[in-house]
Amino acid sequence: MNYKRCVYFVEGPCEEKLINALKVEPRLLTPGKVNVYNIIQNEIPRREVNMIKAGTTVVLVFDTDVEKTDILRKNIDYLKKYVLQVKIVNLAQVMNFEDEIARATDVKKAQDLTKSLSVSEFKTAFCKFKVEECRNALNRHHLDISQLWSKTPPDKFSFVKQDGDLIKL
Repeated sequence: MNYKRCVYFVEGPCEEKLINALKVEPRLLTPGKVNVYNIIQNEIPRREVNMIKAGTTVVLVFDTDVEKTDILRKNIDYLKKYVLQVKIVNLAQVMNFEDEIARATDVKKAQDLTKSLSVSEFKTAFCKFKVEECRNALNRHHLDISQLWSKTPPDKFSFVKQDGDLIKL
């Protein structure tokens, strides 16, 4: 990737933990700052956009289980308008975080990764992992980075390109 700076906008703390775990050596993702900010539900505040330097790669991580795209479109347009030479990379989670984890590892459902009984219990346990513990759990379950953010998003999201390969190392 030609861009030297990278910033991630992720939907929640589970995505934050995942991105940070994938940046641990040996790195599987381009390093960068991670901001928890749901870009599907909320417009990125002007102060956040003003802190992004020209030539930065902005990575947007979002779920596609709710077909609401108006704010996502606004956020992408806003970044293109106010950040010079911005490169936007979309990591659409088809349908959601749990589905991505199940698709990219050997577990049948995400809860199996943490031996949880429910999705909410899984998310709580996943977020409690230290970064190294998270990476180790993913490795134990044979994480295949090529499967993360690789599935085509639903039609409602056809305006975004699934381009995870641009930040995978």
